[in-house]
Amino acid sequence: MSAQQPHADRGHAEFSPSSLKYVAGCAAYHGKDGSSPAAEMGTRIHEALEVRDPAALHNEEELDLYNRCAAMEDEYLAEAFPPDEERTEFYEVQVDVDLGETQTYGTCDRLSISSDGKFGILADYKTGISTIDKPHENMQAIAYTIGVFQKFPDLETIMFAFYVPQRGSLPLLGSFTRTELPDLIEVLGNVIKEGERVRPMWGGGQCPPAGECNPTQNCRFCRHEDRCPALGGLVLDVASNLQRKDFTNIDIEAVDDPASIEELWNISKIVEAWAKRLRARAMDMAQDGAEFPSLRLSSMGAPTKVVDNHKFIEIATDMGVDTDELLDIATFAVTKTAKLVGDTADKGEKGQKSSEFLDACKDAGALEKQKERFTLR
Repeated sequence: MSAQQPHADRGHAEFSPSSLKYVAGCAAYHGKDGSSPAAEMGTRIHEALEVRDPAALHNEEELDLYNRCAAMEDEYLAEAFPPDEERTEFYEVQVDVDLGETQTYGTCDRLSISSDGKFGILADYKTGISTIDKPHENMQAIAYTIGVFQKFPDLETIMFAFYVPQRGSLPLLGSFTRTELPDLIEVLGNVIKEGERVRPMWGGGQCPPAGECNPTQNCRFCRHEDRCPALGGLVLDVASNLQRKDFTNIDIEAVDDPASIEELWNISKIVEAWAKRLRARAMDMAQDGAEFPSLRLSSMGAPTKVVDNHKFIEIATDMGVDTDELLDIATFAVTKTAKLVGDTADKGEKGQKSSEFLDACKDAGALEKQKERFTLR
């Protein structure tokens, strides 16, 4: 096993395998830069699984997902290979995917190859709650499968395994044979070539024609969602149906008329409220047992709340935690605390004492004014 390279330090192809699902849905798609708490959590779990060491994980939720994913993989590998077979294991398998007229590259999580070199299990860990397409319909799985077939010419069959602990206790499997390789290359190559044709149309402040874009639920991950003519067209359709003002320009950055912005604001609130009601309806149906084509009801866990501060502090200090350490991680409701202080004063002087308390805290450096927040109503 080679030295582990942090995920954040690994390069990404222009059309990376993990983004091809979105590009296949809309050739104009271009993912946003940056990360998210969920993505960072997934990276930590991936890195822990690669070395089978959970020491760097942050909390019980991450440890639980790590344990479930590892157990799922270990159980499947034990079933797929004879117990005495000396298979070869590769981690962080970097593959170049040659598609003839174009290419991509990426890093597979794990590859297990049989002793005769003809059969391999290619693994990818998924720690989120999003729906994962079956391997034969999954652009990322197809890309990695092509790359591994090209890197290991003796392989005849690859079983692709998605380990998705938040979607069940069994891996999502799909078997590929080398004879399928030409068809797989054609499918993936067409997706990337179409992306290469359309993506440059965003350059120079321009937008692709609306017909080149295909609004989907994945638009929220695209860096161009705020100026996409097709996505904006959906909003315009809503406005038209509601007999709202007829807009001709939906590029948010190009609209500088306050009256137009306010009208679009009102439309967005309508669409937002409709979407919220739809999500609530879908959630109610799922909790009542409805089965959707691809949506699955997944628990996001239940937060733990302290309901008795006195007992909580007493137990922590009894077990060796210093009171000052508890104060360092505690949070206080400033307004409620000021009211408690004010309530110690005589009638008619409560407000003044609350103000004096707040002023004293500010002077002592105990309070700091945060960035002012604004809202539109």
